[in-house]
Formats: sequence, structure tokens, C-alpha cells
Amino acid sequence: MKVIYCGYRGTYGAYLMAALHTGLYKGDRLPNGKLIKGHFEMCRLYGEQYGNLIYVGVDEELREIYALGCKRFFSVIQKAQTNVNRIFGLDEELYHIDAGRVEGFLPRVIGFLLAHDVNARFCEKLFYYWFGHKYRCLAKAVDGEKQRLKEARQKNKER
Repeated sequence: MKVIYCGYRGTYGAYLMAALHTGLYKGDRLPNGKLIKGHFEMCRLYGEQYGNLIYVGVDEELREIYALGCKRFFSVIQKAQTNVNRIFGLDEELYHIDAGRVEGFLPRVIGFLLAHDVNARFCEKLFYYWFGHKYRCLAKAVDGEKQRLKEARQKNKER
């Protein structure tokens, strides 16, 4: 199974949730400043790339975890990827999670400012604010999604 976290941009909330899911970031505490700065640099360099799957790692159940930026086209991407798998007879199950609902609007603002060469230091401060403010909320959302995946797996075993 592949788990794909989809956000407006793949490098903000979607990547953060995927990193939490794989254990790259620990949900109980904020990562150190070096990891947060690295995350911001990834957003600065690749935040405008929509439609590219970003491989983040595997979770404890050996599911592949990805992040994907899809603007406001979550349902279109979800249906397209699922139907392409069906057309080509791929047995790999896809599980899409809409990170855009929980990440808020600030990543869009930061991305817009970075794309228009507004002061990168100001954008970095906004990013740190967003990261600190949303981290626990996103960690809680990831825990909920992991629980749903676990329950779905239990149902499939019972069949």
C-alpha cells in the first residue's frame, strides 16, 4: 500500500504529515532547528512543483509514504491515480489523505511570497511560526489517519 499525503503544495503540510507518519519527525516534540530549517529550504526550492510525488519513507507496517502537491485538485488527483492503477492492472492500493484541510492558509502565503522573491528571511520567520503553530495539530491528524489505516487492515484480515 502507498499512502499519499496531498496538500496545496507538497512540501509544507503534506510533507510534514508524511514525515510524522514515517517517524522522521517525532509527534511528541518539535524537531530541532536544523531539521526545521532544512524543511524550509526544501519548501523554498521545491514548493512550486505540483504533481511530483515526493518519497518520504516507509512506516512501521512497511507502507510507502509520499507527499504530493496538487493545488486545489485533491479529488481529481485521487481519482486519476486510482483509475490509472485500475487501467494498467496494478494491484498496489493507494490511500490518499487531504493535508490541505489541516495545514491552513499560511503555506500558500509563504509560497506566494517566495515565488515573488519577497524577503526570504521574513518568509522563513513566517514558516517557523506556521510550523510551531500547526505541528501538534498535524501530528494529531496523522495519528488519526494511522488509526484508520490500522482499523482498515483489521477489517481486511477478518474477511
